[in-house]
Amino acid sequence: MNLSKKSKKIYERLISKKDGNTRMPSVKSISHLLTELGIKHYTSETSCQKWSSPAGYRYYTSGGSKWYEGHTLEVPCINLNIDTTETYYSWNTWSYAYKLIKLVEKNLN
Repeated sequence: MNLSKKSKKIYERLISKKDGNTRMPSVKSISHLLTELGIKHYTSETSCQKWSSPAGYRYYTSGGSKWYEGHTLEVPCINLNIDTTETYYSWNTWSYAYKLIKLVEKNLN
């Protein structure tokens, strides 16, 4: 199966992210790639309220002062759940990219 030019760029960005060289593609972009490959997945918009410590770490709290908006992506076949509002989302993006790359490679062959 050949990927469209847009999906190929998204796939290349995932590879680059796995190696630590770029930002993670957006959930909407990843969804486009998975849709083109016919991979069952779910996306939704999400938001949560958080507050920051003096050191800059974010924590969940019911009395938080700032709303964070983001997206979720669920890919059941590889048990992948991404929530861009999670405190450690940016720390884990390389592992999300790795799992998505393996899934894409499996579906391209």
